[in-house]
Amino acid sequence: MLLILGMKLATTCKAQIKILDQAEKEFKDVLFLSFEQTKDKEIAKQLGIDYWTTIVVYKNNKEVQRSIGQMDKAKIYELIKS
Repeated sequence: MLLILGMKLATTCKAQIKILDQAEKEFKDVLFLSFEQTKDKEIAKQLGIDYWTTIVVYKNNKEVQRSIGQMDKAKIYELIKS
């Protein structure tokens, strides 16, 4: 599962969204969830997410990777594959 925290108007988030939209089509076995920190503050608080451009990867209900501000497609794909 891939959890994405962002804000649709933020430049970094916009870049991530384009990459992640493409990734969602390519990684059929990955569940992609996203939310906006400004609207869903409780979710961000529970997960300890302080920054809008955070990507969190979970496997078997455990966090295995976390990235903040990453906009490089290859690196984001590496996160997903990890």
